Amino acid sequence: MSELKRYDPLSPIFRRLGRMDESTDALHLWWSGSGLVMRAKCGRIDVEAESTARGHAQFLGVMIDGAPVCRIPLIPGRHVYPVLCGMLNEAYHEITVLRDTQPSYDEDGPVILHAVYTDGELETPEEKRMLIEFIGDSLTVGEGTVGPKSGMEWILPYISHMPAFPTLTSTLLDAEKRVVALGGWGAYKSWDGKHECRIGAIYEKLCGVTPGGDMAYSFNERPADYVVINLGTNDGTALKDLPADEREKEEALFAQDAEKLLALVRAHQPKAYILWAYGLCGNAMEKGIRKAVEKRNAAGDSRVAYLPLPEARDVGSRMHPSREAHEEAAQTIARAIRGLKGEA
Repeated sequence: MSELKRYDPLSPIFRRLGRMDESTDALHLWWSGSGLVMRAKCGRIDVEAESTARGHAQFLGVMIDGAPVCRIPLIPGRHVYPVLCGMLNEAYHEITVLRDTQPSYDEDGPVILHAVYTDGELETPEEKRMLIEFIGDSLTVGEGTVGPKSGMEWILPYISHMPAFPTLTSTLLDAEKRVVALGGWGAYKSWDGKHECRIGAIYEKLCGVTPGGDMAYSFNERPADYVVINLGTNDGTALKDLPADEREKEEALFAQDAEKLLALVRAHQPKAYILWAYGLCGNAMEKGIRKAVEKRNAAGDSRVAYLPLPEARDVGSRMHPSREAHEEAAQTIARAIRGLKGEA
């Protein structure tokens, strides 16, 4: 590696993505889409990464000028990985290295980037003018966007954040994004009916589902301009087989927790416009979401709205929405945000 120059991932030459713990001496990647952006003219880039996952291989993703180019599975321990090879070293490109898969239940900490190596030149990338925070579940992290339609195993090779609607929306709007999302979780209950598995219970933590991340998140980083919530799919699964009278009671509790989540997000993102975007996998919980939004509006918060998403017409692996469905959702969200900005 003598021909490659080493860079500290915390250097200001990079733009960092995602929730960060400022007390660390390396770049900790807790959530999907977290990572770093560089502007590079080079032939090759390597990264030194550390993973503690045991039963699942976490993945890094690499994008050039907003386009996905590769995914790299990580093995346990600290290793150097080539993430780009064979570039022409003739022009600068914006290169993003990100955590492409969600936190898994068998890891002892976040994915850590210790170093970046390149044979080329780096410039500081420009800041994006807009930041969107995405809050959600398996749809937000991109489950089903890769892998065969026949693939029904819950494995990280079938989860990729790069083709998912948060990445696509951000690319359409030339925006930066921050993600808090976990497959199976809900606004009220997880797919299997656990009330403790709701995103509102961990939103104020750095990454409450991963060892080392159960600490208060400071919210000192750049505030969001827009927040897009995509929750309700797993809540609907948890409630779908209940008797009618019990389901009605549960739907009322869902609406209460949905409103609490909106209030919690507003407390930490005071200037953001909040969109609850829902419908990719049906609209069973739409009534409760609309009720929560209306209550926030009635309480004086006019910068909260419900955004229906087109239902997926095709599925990928794990019976989750296909890439085409994510593209349609991204177009819908981007169009809505442009409208709020007066650009429609």
